[in-house]
Amino acid sequence: MSEADPTAPGARPGTSAGTAATDAAGARPRHVAEEARIEPHPRGASTARALVARLLAPVAPSTVVETAVLLTSELTTNAVLHARGEVVVRVEVVGPLVRVEVTDRSTRSPSLQVPRLDASGGRGLVLVEALSSRWGSRLVGGGKAVWFELALDQR
Repeated sequence: MSEADPTAPGARPGTSAGTAATDAAGARPRHVAEEARIEPHPRGASTARALVARLLAPVAPSTVVETAVLLTSELTTNAVLHARGEVVVRVEVVGPLVRVEVTDRSTRSPSLQVPRLDASGGRGLVLVEALSSRWGSRLVGGGKAVWFELALDQR
């Protein structure tokens, strides 16, 4: 996957921030974090996917990167489709965990529902529930954050 272009549709230039710190042996970073502000446009999910892939590829197994990209896409798409205004995607590696948080301006909590077999959508949270180590949501100033975590040692 290519690196996120801050001038691409759905991205806002100059709105990413990142940090990294490696352990004493120079092994896998113990803490990596970055966030991006995404305009509420259908192409915003691709910006979020690129951010996750770029940040995690050097520090996580490919299976974890692929799962994180998929789940980030689902949460970002939900935020873009159902919330008003800007979406913020934050990706963080802390010790043995990857945590992705998608914040939007809706205060409506996500609801896990099993869709009908012939439904064209509604499977995003089912995937998050099935593939993440854990997930949840919380209210934040004027909106909500929906997050998931993955263990870096997944196979």
